[in-house]
This record gives sequence, C-alpha cells and structure tokens, in this order.
Amino acid sequence: MTKVSLVKGDDRDRNVTAALDLISDEIVISDKPVMVKPNFVSTRNQLCATHVDATRATLEFLRGKGVSQFTIAVGPAVGTADEGFDNYGYRALADDYDVTFFDLNSDEPVEVPAFDANLGEQTLKMSKALSESYVVSVCPMKTHNNVVVTLGLKNILVGTLCGKSEKQKIHKGSPAINLTLAKMAQHVAPDLTVIDGTVGMQGDGPVGGIPIDSQMALASAHAIAADVIGLQVMGFRLEQVGYIRYAMELRGMTMDDIEVVGETIEDCRMEFQPHENIASQLQWPVEGDWRVTFDRVG
Repeated sequence: MTKVSLVKGDDRDRNVTAALDLISDEIVISDKPVMVKPNFVSTRNQLCATHVDATRATLEFLRGKGVSQFTIAVGPAVGTADEGFDNYGYRALADDYDVTFFDLNSDEPVEVPAFDANLGEQTLKMSKALSESYVVSVCPMKTHNNVVVTLGLKNILVGTLCGKSEKQKIHKGSPAINLTLAKMAQHVAPDLTVIDGTVGMQGDGPVGGIPIDSQMALASAHAIAADVIGLQVMGFRLEQVGYIRYAMELRGMTMDDIEVVGETIEDCRMEFQPHENIASQLQWPVEGDWRVTFDRVG
C-alpha cells in the first residue's frame, strides 16, 4: 500500500507543506544528487508554470529531511531556462538554499525508445543528469492538449527531453504519445511528486487555459499513484488517461494499492473544464492487445 496525501486550502505554502508532512514517513532520500524539477512549459505565463512558493515549501521540507544541496532543473518548451528562473522569481531561492540552476535542454543526453506516428520505433534523447538523480517533481495541476492532464509524471518525462526538437518528436498523435510516455516511465520517474492545485489550469492547457480556484495539493513518494489521485480530483476518470492507465498496468497496480491520507477524493474533487479537443485525445487505445504494440519498441 502506498500513500497519497491530499489537502485542501487556499494558501499554497501551507498546502504543500501539509501534503508533504502527511507522507513524511514514506520519503526515503537516496544518496544521489537531489534534483527538483518545476514545470516551466513556458517561461512567460505564471499560471502554466510551477509557482516559486510551491518549490520553496518543497525545498524547506527536504532541508528538514537532511538535504543541504539542490539542483533546480527545467527544460522549457517556450523561452529559456534563464528567462523562467528570472521571470518567476526563482533566483531568490539562492538567498536561503544552496541551489544550482540547471537547463535540461542543454544537458548531455541518453537515448530512450519511443513511438512514431505509425507506432513504429523512434529514439528520443533524455537528460542524463536527471536520470542519475533523486528526482522531485513539483508541478501545477493542469489540463492538456494531447493527454487530458499533465501532472507529476509528465512534468518529468517531457521536461527530461533535451531540447525543443526532442519535445516536438513526442507529439505523434494520441495513441503514440500515450504509449511513449508509458515507455519512458520505465526509464525515469519522479522519486517524490508534489502537485500544487491551489490554483489550477483548466480548459486549453498546458499553456492557454484559464484558472480554476481548486484549492488543493497532493504528494506521494509513488509517481504513478500521485497522478492517479490527481486526475480524479480534477474530475477525470482513469480510463480517459492512457499513459497513466498503461503505467498502472505495467506495474500491476490498482486503486486498492493506494491509500489516500488527509482529505478524501470526494471532498476535494473539482470539475476541471477539459481541453476543447478532448474527443480526439480520448482516441488513445490501440487496436488489439496494447502490450504487443508496446513490446515491439525498446
């Protein structure tokens, strides 16, 4: 049984801190470098990016667990890492913490298998440093234009890709991107996930959506479990989100394996407005046995 904490409130710092405190006993930090990965899909729109206060609360919690040095790493799709660190107020974190700021788009890559538009094999280049770190995903709660939702796991998988051209290669239609994300999750996944839904993004996410006063946060030391609960409190169903369904099945995981602590899903559930092209996103299932298609690659 793995825990996912769920809290309600209108204060971002308190939400994140409380969510982490509820699962503190499950967080075991390895001796690898600690890399904290906010979501900076764009460096010019705060609503679509991880708020610095959520990251600060996470750093403070980790410092209480004995971590003294941090790498804060991002790989924006729009803008540069430096622009994001400047625009979103991240530089000030160095006043209180031993922080190194890192651009994942320029990192040395490692190759991982993925699916092309015809569900054949292509290769993606993933950040080597991220794959060698204890990874903390700190992300906002958002809808998405390809895979319904973007939460802790996708923040790492797409943010892991080295450069904007690599990020473009992942978008090859609904069946392909869902299989690719599940394949990538076999190579890297966050060791700790913090999802800040104090103010979420609904509608045409992950960049062009509108705010929703969702007033919640959650955390888990299990990457898949965090997103399983996250998508449900957003009002979506498991069968709608292909890459998370695949990831669950690959691990033999069911809802019975997850213990929600703090608030209940029902008490926190908000009906996020989906992206306008939700109908095409739901065409992710492949014909026949998906595992046969999945196993052909990698």
